[in-house]
Amino acid sequence: MAAKISRREFLKLICVTGGAIMFTSLRKLGKVFGANVTSTNATDIPDEGSKVGLDGVSFLYPTKPGGFVWYMNANNPFDSHLEIGGGSTYEKLVKNKDGSWRPNSNGKVKFNILVTPGQKDAIGGCNMNFDDCIRRGYTSQPAITNVELTGFFNMSKKVTRDGIYMRGPWNHHPAPIGRVCCQEACYDVQIKPNRTFKFTKDLHGSITHPQGIQTINPRVNFGGPGWFGLKYIFFIESDYLVNPKIRLQLWLSPNGDRQTWIKVGEVIDFKGLKWGESKALCGGEPFQVYAWGAAGMVIKWYGGHIDFKWWSVREIDPSIRPL
Repeated sequence: MAAKISRREFLKLICVTGGAIMFTSLRKLGKVFGANVTSTNATDIPDEGSKVGLDGVSFLYPTKPGGFVWYMNANNPFDSHLEIGGGSTYEKLVKNKDGSWRPNSNGKVKFNILVTPGQKDAIGGCNMNFDDCIRRGYTSQPAITNVELTGFFNMSKKVTRDGIYMRGPWNHHPAPIGRVCCQEACYDVQIKPNRTFKFTKDLHGSITHPQGIQTINPRVNFGGPGWFGLKYIFFIESDYLVNPKIRLQLWLSPNGDRQTWIKVGEVIDFKGLKWGESKALCGGEPFQVYAWGAAGMVIKWYGGHIDFKWWSVREIDPSIRPL
């Protein structure tokens, strides 16, 4: 396991972009560290010091001891945690010859990955209170907080709208479309086929981070064929009520080898940045920082032929530098 460093040194390290990290394929096996691991063989679960997951994909941050861990089942992706997201137009998944999967429709494709199977509402439902959330640190119990969301994709036909979204922590809810519902508050990253991306803050509509739209480097062919990997990182640097702060990162595996990761983007959110709603909502403050955990994560896209594999969600310990 990587040696611990000070938070100041850690922040300096993760602010450096454009450098590739190559991980060894060494896998340490041992005890179960999370009660929610999806696996057909408990002896195949890596211990807390592992650098590689069950699917052979390298970690960036170490897994939080006892934290939520989920790996997509290569033989039957839909389990008690992974479900078809609301508004989707596909009904099932089709397995490709190479073992990857694709939806049976290229329309609206959305996946929810929930900590608690069947989770529907945050605490308070649509009357969720932001002040309460930041004080208790979550919107549902149990919730995922600091998280590393990983997925590999082959975009043989470019999406016709927006790109691939990776979102969360996020609350699954049954609220009708158009209803003002504060539990919708979340962050995400949108990866566009034209090799650009942006981080957005979502409540009653998406608001792009002041840093704006950025170009992905190195160059990657998002129009296929060819596999690439994405990691979306969310972690809370401070849940201090006076000045909460969160950090978002996007990492890329340009050749899909599961071992090489390049940080292509990073942003932070704090009150002084003035990112988001300019008026106080839901018992919070203007430009409220969402420094709390929620029910799960989301991956979605619209109108594109995308094959996928090697998905995972891990609750991480961000106080230790990338492995």
